[in-house]
Amino acid sequence: MTSPAARVRSGRTAAAALTAALLAFVPAAALAQAPKSTTAAAPKLVLLEEKKDVGTVPKGEVIHATFVFKNEGKADLHITDVKPSCGCTAPEYDKTVKPGAQGKIVLNVDTKTFQGPISKSALILTDDPEKSSVTVFVVANVKPYVETHPVGFFRLQALTGETATAELILGSDEADFAPTKIEPPNSHLKTTLAPVPDAEKVAGKGARQWKATVTTTPDAPEGLLGGYVKVVTGAAKQPELNLAVSGYIKPTLSITPLSVNFGNFEPKADPVKRTVTIINNNLKNEAFQVTKAEANVPGVKTEVVMADKSRAQVIISVDDKVKKGVFDGFVLVSTTDPSKKEIKIPLKGVIL
Repeated sequence: MTSPAARVRSGRTAAAALTAALLAFVPAAALAQAPKSTTAAAPKLVLLEEKKDVGTVPKGEVIHATFVFKNEGKADLHITDVKPSCGCTAPEYDKTVKPGAQGKIVLNVDTKTFQGPISKSALILTDDPEKSSVTVFVVANVKPYVETHPVGFFRLQALTGETATAELILGSDEADFAPTKIEPPNSHLKTTLAPVPDAEKVAGKGARQWKATVTTTPDAPEGLLGGYVKVVTGAAKQPELNLAVSGYIKPTLSITPLSVNFGNFEPKADPVKRTVTIINNNLKNEAFQVTKAEANVPGVKTEVVMADKSRAQVIISVDDKVKKGVFDGFVLVSTTDPSKKEIKIPLKGVIL
């Protein structure tokens, strides 16, 4: 039988063993909870400058602004993207830069549509954990050494088959300003250059002035006009001038809709109808009329209604006598318009 004193000694021994075990565990647990080392290799972007002022540049010149940067980290730095704020700016850049090395980002800013002070920016995206993005700026003053009057673009509008003309005065105080060449953006525009007589010069637009003229051809297609007229100015500070063309060749007749789709339907006693509206845009054709409309699909009927002198409606109807199945044809419309004497309107549907 164990004496009381022995039991006390045994308890003390067990407690001491447990305490030692706990003390041995504590350093390991504390170590497990300690923060991880932050010395892992990483890239570090350092831009030498975030804003570049290139001063005064001639209108039409492309600015090439170079931003130099360093990688002061311990891993390769990757430029993942450069996003300009404007379509006028095209970036070029080094995508990977080694630790301790330098790289370049070039912003190419086209100034042909600007005048006066400008500020263009680009967002740089990187894999630097502390600087994943940074914005750089290009600042400049765009000076036109050759000015235009009244505006910096040609505005043209004509009907199909007709012509339209727009003029601009080009003026400069540069001694070598003497335009030698003008080029249209396409064959549907014709251009001319001529010196402006002293009596017709525009005040405040330069001592030397020339008139640039743009004319549409009769066969110019319907739709928007665009592009740039290029002028070789002879001026060393602005040797080339790009003048925008804006306008529209409007059809003599507007047709809505351009095609008719009845879709899927089951004919009943009351005819299913669709309406095509034809509008005369040619004010010179006061005697405009839609004289006839015929469908090439059996059972499809048409009716012409002149709403007024410039507007006609072609009512297309399908009744219950039309054969079941798919039909696909057209309505042929006859008019008194010289350029659109006949209009073919596609026609389709499915009769259940």
